[in-house]
Amino acid sequence: MIADELISEIRDRTDIVALIGEYVDLKQRGQNWVGLCPFHNEKSPSFNVRRDRQFFHCFGCKESGDALAFLMRLEGLNFPQAARALAERAGIELPETNDREDEQKRRERARVETLHAIMEVATVFYLAQRHDRARGAPAIEELERRGVKAAAADAFRLGYAPAGWDALSTLLSQKGHSLADAETLGLVVRRREGSGYYDRFRNRLMFPISDLHGHVVAFSGRLLPPPDGREPSVQEPKYVNSPESPLYKKGELLYGLFEARVEIRRNGWAVVCEGNFDLVSLHQAGVANVVAPLGTAFTEAQARLLKRFAQRVTLMFDGDNAGRKAAQAAYPMLRKADIAARVVRLPAGEDPDGFLRRQGPEALTRLVQAASGIVEYLIDAAAEAAGGDPAERARAIQSLGPAVAAAGNPVEIELYIQRIAQRFSITDLRAVKEQLRMGARAVAKSGADSPQPAQTKVAAPMEHVKLPQLQTELLGALLDQPALFSSDLAGNLKELLTTAELRSIFSAAAAQVEEYGALDASRLLAGLAGNAGLMWLRERLSVETYENRAKAEDLLRRGIPQLHNQQLEHERALLAERIRNARQTGNEELAIVLTKQRDELAHRAHNLVKGLKR
Repeated sequence: MIADELISEIRDRTDIVALIGEYVDLKQRGQNWVGLCPFHNEKSPSFNVRRDRQFFHCFGCKESGDALAFLMRLEGLNFPQAARALAERAGIELPETNDREDEQKRRERARVETLHAIMEVATVFYLAQRHDRARGAPAIEELERRGVKAAAADAFRLGYAPAGWDALSTLLSQKGHSLADAETLGLVVRRREGSGYYDRFRNRLMFPISDLHGHVVAFSGRLLPPPDGREPSVQEPKYVNSPESPLYKKGELLYGLFEARVEIRRNGWAVVCEGNFDLVSLHQAGVANVVAPLGTAFTEAQARLLKRFAQRVTLMFDGDNAGRKAAQAAYPMLRKADIAARVVRLPAGEDPDGFLRRQGPEALTRLVQAASGIVEYLIDAAAEAAGGDPAERARAIQSLGPAVAAAGNPVEIELYIQRIAQRFSITDLRAVKEQLRMGARAVAKSGADSPQPAQTKVAAPMEHVKLPQLQTELLGALLDQPALFSSDLAGNLKELLTTAELRSIFSAAAAQVEEYGALDASRLLAGLAGNAGLMWLRERLSVETYENRAKAEDLLRRGIPQLHNQQLEHERALLAERIRNARQTGNEELAIVLTKQRDELAHRAHNLVKGLKR
């Protein structure tokens, strides 16, 4: 648990404009900073940030909150993780549970910082080698051959590991870093004979792999032709990847997610490709919401990670049998994570990088727009792979059983069955159903991974209530100028608010101003949880209509009599109706009493207007 006082200090010492500005291009408009919302796709900016209230709100998707809420939503962090991240950013040390754990945590943090520093030295070194046109010629030539421009290469910090045996090892030693630590990170390898180390990556184009905080934790090195033009003396693997280390767990990160996370949030979906070059080329072509599974089969951990940022994905694997198998293998992981998926059908033998270079971005966009649902794709792929052999076709249908069963919805399942029958040219739907059941039972019996039916989720209702316009305008003026909560004007307004929602907001805001001397948007909203006027309050706190006290006072002096008159008119109308009813029933005495009450209402209205004008 983190004490409330520390949470308040974290909020107070976090510049929300600076924080959000690292993710969103913000431009100042008066007291507000505005930009394109990182949580949904939009063309005109509706995302507002208030530095004075340490608060953001999007008028499009209605997301709002403080710096902690922003970091939790965008980075997929829980509250303690977000609090610790902002505390570290603000230089606030959070206490551990006891001295022993405190010391252990400090040692662990120091160890991680040491390893991060080594990885950063390596990243900068490889990047500098690529920028050197003489030493980095092999990498530069490969990038030019692939059509990768310098801006895209720099965005992903692509580098070059020189062909020599100990360039990085020597540099790390010179900078005082432990080569044993570098070995732990997979940057260097201990020599079998004698002492010392040599570089793991040599003559390779280097792709740095970052975690969600932007720290480089691993590398993927692509083999390049020897600088002297000769054939390599031994057959080396095309790609060499960092081994697992204290910073890197294979299958738990996605290449490019750090660079793509904001765009994925904004679009609500991600593109998943296979190769490093595919990803860089797609990003260069304007597809900025793209990730790749780091040369491994798509894992359940990667699906869960992606779920923190996207509700659906589009798979863009190679147009060959391996690509089809990769899509089929990814399906169970996506279903377990409850992520909807589509598949782009690339021409046979094509990969995204090659297709882009040959056909251009527009052709790729058309393929993305035409992407089919993953089950439809699997049906077509199974039919194509089976050919005309009856036994192979039966096995292909059986293999689709788990995917169809996972749909869960009976109507959807029936449509898939019809699609399979049509695709395999079978008229007997019962035979198709039986074959599919056999496949589903076989997988269930074996205990192998199979996609599970998606859980139907019921969205929580959006808090919304129709609030009286004049009352919200007047209360909004007080929110813009909180010092007015202690004035007679505010006291008059409080008596005139007719809805429980606005009365609660008024009381909570007034109490906060009295206690703290100012409004804290996050604390105010938290204290009003469940209030049906929260949607209005979030939006009103994110803008400032009355920048100075005089204008706010003027509105209140003009508006309160109007509001009072509205209510008096309503009460007079009710009295008039009662007077008519009394006279119709012959109760003249009651009619006289009610008439006096109506006259008193008119007198009160006159005095209120007269008093406010003084």
